[in-house]
Amino acid sequence: MHVLKIIGLGCSLLLCSFLLCAERVVLASSDYQPHYGENMPQQGAVTEIVRQAFALKGIELDVVFMPFGRAIHESKRGNYAGLIAAWYDDERVEHFLYSQPMYANHIVLFKRRSMPLEFRSFSQLAAARYRLGLVQGYAQPKGLLEAGLNTISVASDEQVFRMLALNRVDLVPADKLNGLYLLQSLLPEYAEYIEYIEPALEQRPMYLVLSKQDPRSEELMERFNRGLQQLQASNQYRAILNRLLPEPTAER
Repeated sequence: MHVLKIIGLGCSLLLCSFLLCAERVVLASSDYQPHYGENMPQQGAVTEIVRQAFALKGIELDVVFMPFGRAIHESKRGNYAGLIAAWYDDERVEHFLYSQPMYANHIVLFKRRSMPLEFRSFSQLAAARYRLGLVQGYAQPKGLLEAGLNTISVASDEQVFRMLALNRVDLVPADKLNGLYLLQSLLPEYAEYIEYIEPALEQRPMYLVLSKQDPRSEELMERFNRGLQQLQASNQYRAILNRLLPEPTAER
């Protein structure tokens, strides 16, 4: 009987040891619909891509959602392993490792339909004294901030689009899918009053970023990149995008 108890205890300790040693990474994230968000199916296409790429290399993923500015700050300090996704920014390279790109955002200017504008340059916008609405912590197209526009920063995408609709700012640089999603899903009462300008200001890839404060970051990034390559070479990658990143149906 004592032998059986010892064997059982040994099995329990081995099981506990295995569970404790299971690899897990905890990332911070904001809501950036339809690309990623706390209440979206699978927490959005980008989150599912990150989750499956890590899973291919035996790593489990947890995500904690918060405003983007806080997510950057907490990850920079090493309180989280990194961010689900961010755009490249020269200042961030000091604090973060960047993955291979997952897919690109198309950054456009949104404006009210009632405000005529033929966009030529950022300096033109500054000379006309347009008010620019920004989300705190977001990287901006090269030359935009340097042009000297009057900028107003808020904590979330929903806030900045609401300000645009209410004539508190004149222009909002944003990912096209993100802007259309917000207008259709969260701010439908304003959708008919807002439009975007083409062509896009830029195509900006999204990357997983890992904090250099985490001693595992280099190894984790190497494994993630290998998992991402494997995922992108499979049918699963395209299936994730088709299932979780539908094109908006609203016309411009």
